[in-house]
Amino acid sequence: MKILEEDTKHGVVKIQIETLDDLWALYNVLRENDVVYAKTTREVKVGDESEGSRLPMILGVKVKKIEFQQFSSKLRISGIVIEGPEKYGVKGKHHTLSIGVGDVLTIVKETWSSVELSLLREYTSKRENVLVVSIDHDEVCVGVVSEQGVKYAWEEELNLPSKHYYVDYESLLKAYTSRVVKVILDILNNENVKAVIVAGPGDFKNLLKTELVDKLKTPVYVDTVSTGGCKGVEEVLSREIVKNVVGELNLIKARKILEEFKELLVKEHELVAYGVEEVYEASMIGAVLKLLVVDELLKIPDDEERNKVYESLKYSHQRGAEVIIVPGKSDVGYEVSGFGGIIAILRFKLYKVRENPPQ
Repeated sequence: MKILEEDTKHGVVKIQIETLDDLWALYNVLRENDVVYAKTTREVKVGDESEGSRLPMILGVKVKKIEFQQFSSKLRISGIVIEGPEKYGVKGKHHTLSIGVGDVLTIVKETWSSVELSLLREYTSKRENVLVVSIDHDEVCVGVVSEQGVKYAWEEELNLPSKHYYVDYESLLKAYTSRVVKVILDILNNENVKAVIVAGPGDFKNLLKTELVDKLKTPVYVDTVSTGGCKGVEEVLSREIVKNVVGELNLIKARKILEEFKELLVKEHELVAYGVEEVYEASMIGAVLKLLVVDELLKIPDDEERNKVYESLKYSHQRGAEVIIVPGKSDVGYEVSGFGGIIAILRFKLYKVRENPPQ
């Protein structure tokens, strides 16, 4: 989650949704009678048209109901329109905002509680920093992308000669690459970076990636851009790759939790819970340490079961558990679905008889 504006004195916080976890955090922050401003579409009649047209607009909706939209990864915020374009006559009418990853919204409350603010800030701090390197034969630039934006840590002109004019060109290229890698390693030692993206227009980026992979435990990704240098970094930032990498890092953490869960299931099954009922019971007594849930469980039509999923997430989070929502169609999601769509690693042992444990 990205906090774009925070003015709690006037009750205003503007955020951008970046992950599925952010939607769950937003679900827990919103209350009835809060006002949410967001870009949406609404069918309206324009002029003498006999049929309505669906037009984009920004509406302010006074919240009456909040729910996850069935069959999609969206949060539905329903209520009465209190602000919108006058010419369309939408004030006072019901409207539902459908909020998903990438959307920007402004929340207005009479007062923000410390719990609500801490939840937003926690999910802001969850965003991992990513180092972006853009390189070609003329220049190189390194930027560290964080919640506050991009910090350019290093920029240099390389001006490599053409291989047609240099006898041992491969050795020259290797020497340049090694120097760039050394600078990158120095930057990584001083920054809390969870992934590296190497970008460029040609093969130089692949050579750099190969050498970085040999020296780093941090995941390294490659992207193709039109130029090296800081303009290349800007081009990377304008694309989806940074968002995709951050999402994948979340899945990497989820995968580690899943492997730990499976190991405990075999060796100490009293330290795990799975399925809606088991995890719900464990969360109610503060036993949950780590929790994974597939996004489909947030959208199931059974109100009672869905509420138990929400309560499990809420109480686990309140007691300091690590909570991660994973896409059901991911490899991790498929496996978690085999355990009822929700799994937990526990703080202490709970003895429970399981008739048909998964194999």
